[in-house]
Amino acid sequence: MKAELLNPDLPASELGEGVNWDPRGKRLYWVDIMGQRIHSTNAEGQDYRAYKTPSMIGFMAMDEQGGCVAGLRDGFYKLKLAEEVQAEPITRPIYVDADNRFNDGKCDRRGRVWGGTMNHVDHKKPTGAFYRLDERGLHTQEEGVFISNGLGWSLDNKLMYYIDTGRGTLFVYDYDIETGAASNRRPLIEFKDKRPDGMCVDSHGRLFVALWGGWAVDIYSPQGELIDSIEVDSPQVSCCAFGGEDLKTLYISTAYVGLSDEKRVAAPHAGKTFKIRMDIPGLPETPARV
Repeated sequence: MKAELLNPDLPASELGEGVNWDPRGKRLYWVDIMGQRIHSTNAEGQDYRAYKTPSMIGFMAMDEQGGCVAGLRDGFYKLKLAEEVQAEPITRPIYVDADNRFNDGKCDRRGRVWGGTMNHVDHKKPTGAFYRLDERGLHTQEEGVFISNGLGWSLDNKLMYYIDTGRGTLFVYDYDIETGAASNRRPLIEFKDKRPDGMCVDSHGRLFVALWGGWAVDIYSPQGELIDSIEVDSPQVSCCAFGGEDLKTLYISTAYVGLSDEKRVAAPHAGKTFKIRMDIPGLPETPARV
């Protein structure tokens, strides 16, 4: 299988991330962390809109009022999308290191917002953390994180999946959907020669994992067995999410950050957004309720 460009005329992202589909507005969103932008199109990659954020943005999740909750450089914020985004702080975590920033994040199926941080100056420093934001406030799930990344939940909501790219591991927790409590973390997939990044889960419970430096999205069974792979014509594949009205289109973000001029010539679509039609649909996004 091979993904195709969503729209070749769309701008490339220096560090694309946070792909998500808003079923109410029928819009696709993704962010450019380094470019400090939220990008949006319709399902076909047309009607392009861009929103400038006040700092680096790791992820965003639409809320029920037409705005969104986002992880910006230094904390969780409520955003109102306009030409110049209006940002209202919700909470700022106590950082272990001043060089931390938010990276990937996502809502569970009750609208709690999960997201984590990383050291964006030295990726080998485990100064990041993994957080849950809910109506009771901010909760620290993990400290000592290298690169907090992809998230997902099993179909029965009894498991939460979580990637720390720096550890090269997709972890699984026991999950209580009633309280948001995650416990008993253990490795599900350990990537020996690949760097897992963002991820999503389809309606059969399969895990789709973007591979940074891998030119692909790998597909795994819920037990962690490799099933298939989707080729992406960009080396640094960062995130994926299902969208479109039937939730059968997988959208994929990529990045060109860190690529030399020579490597960018060899990968002219680096940083572009891709899509591929799948036989099995994904799952609808839950809006943020915090």
